[in-house]
Amino acid sequence: MVTGAPGAGKSTVIPELLRLRSGQLVVMDMDELLDSDGRVLGLDIADSGAAANWPAYNALWRRITELVRRSGTPMLLLSPLIPQELPEGRWLHLDCPDPVRRKRLAERGWSDEQIAKAIADAAEIRILVPRSVPGDGTPEESARRILAWVNE
Repeated sequence: MVTGAPGAGKSTVIPELLRLRSGQLVVMDMDELLDSDGRVLGLDIADSGAAANWPAYNALWRRITELVRRSGTPMLLLSPLIPQELPEGRWLHLDCPDPVRRKRLAERGWSDEQIAKAIADAAEIRILVPRSVPGDGTPEESARRILAWVNE
């Protein structure tokens, strides 16, 4: 599991992870099941107003990871979750300095309130998942660091 608050670079690093991986490694991002409106199977997931649906979405991902691992193929899931929300597996934190996060999210059109929430989420993840790699360099640099951790 690679976690990170919004703006850490999780989605940006995926193409590099896929390019640089060696052997069989399934790489997925939790956002990949969502359509452009932040919905899956007709349910809103992406908005904080959909928090009541998050446990079911997490359970879906828990089942997906179990199915992949059952095949004997290692899996790397990138998500904003914390260990309490998806407890199995090893955890790594993709992080970036708060000013970098603020800039990235502002460029996405996020409101000041949404950005403040993402920065608070990052602070919580730093405590809960202290092992981290920087996400403020190039996507290739981040991918190499993540894959080094995977291969430990």
